[in-house]
Amino acid sequence: MDTTVIILCVVCAALAVTAIVFLVLYLRRKKDIETLAKSVEYYIEKGTPLDFSTKDNCFAPLQNGFNDLQNLLELEKHNTAVQSEKNTEFISDVSHQLKTPLAALRLYCEMEHSRNPGEHTEKELQLIEKMEGLIYRLLRLEKIRSDAYVMEFQFYDTEDIVKELIADFQPLFPKKKFSVTGGGRMRCDRDWISEALGNLIKNAAEHTAEDGNIKITIDSSEKSTTITIADDGGGVAEDELPKLFTRFHKTENASPNSAGIGLAITKAIVEKHHGTISAENRDKGFCVVMCFPYIDGYITI
Repeated sequence: MDTTVIILCVVCAALAVTAIVFLVLYLRRKKDIETLAKSVEYYIEKGTPLDFSTKDNCFAPLQNGFNDLQNLLELEKHNTAVQSEKNTEFISDVSHQLKTPLAALRLYCEMEHSRNPGEHTEKELQLIEKMEGLIYRLLRLEKIRSDAYVMEFQFYDTEDIVKELIADFQPLFPKKKFSVTGGGRMRCDRDWISEALGNLIKNAAEHTAEDGNIKITIDSSEKSTTITIADDGGGVAEDELPKLFTRFHKTENASPNSAGIGLAITKAIVEKHHGTISAENRDKGFCVVMCFPYIDGYITI
């Protein structure tokens, strides 16, 4: 056999062996990547811990990098929970310390008002009532944020929830025009989501003309439900939009009795439903958009 032919055969055999080795390595790395991807998916969806690799290969640093990232996320989650609990305890302690002297002050003011009723004693009682309401709402907000309340999630018809709220508000605002379009089912805690939507509908009704329009639109898709509450009340100043959902913030046209807590509570409720909330000026009015993703019961966020 010619030497050249022998050399070509050897080279071809070497290339074939090399190709087989690379193919085996490629398939092995592909399997490792798929396994790691599934592990990350299970961690996100079910909280299943990622495995730590003790192998001495080029893939181990990547796998262990994900493991380190998981540990950092778990540590941050733990620290956030601890801080949230401390914050709630602090608010609770302060609230308790304020309730006792306020109760005593209310008693003395009521006694004074019963003996010598006047404009100043009536005003004092109103201010005390406002302070008590503020303490209650502030404590409630912090409890929502720290998961002190247990929410019962079930599937409900969103349109039914909104129409029930409108039926409650219509007698309070008889000339307002409420309308609902769209529909769909949403997994939520009915009482809490009703409070969040009620806060927004009431806010829209209070900031529109006597015969103003409040339009609620429900858009449902395969992945989410979006609820839009829009009015024709002229909107708010653009520089106030980013601050609307922070506690104690009140707009220029806010009600005198407003404590600036209602929208913060609404935001906290929406976030506990894994949703998002935003506000904007639209069509000569104010508009709030909430988006709730469809999440299976076993997924933890």
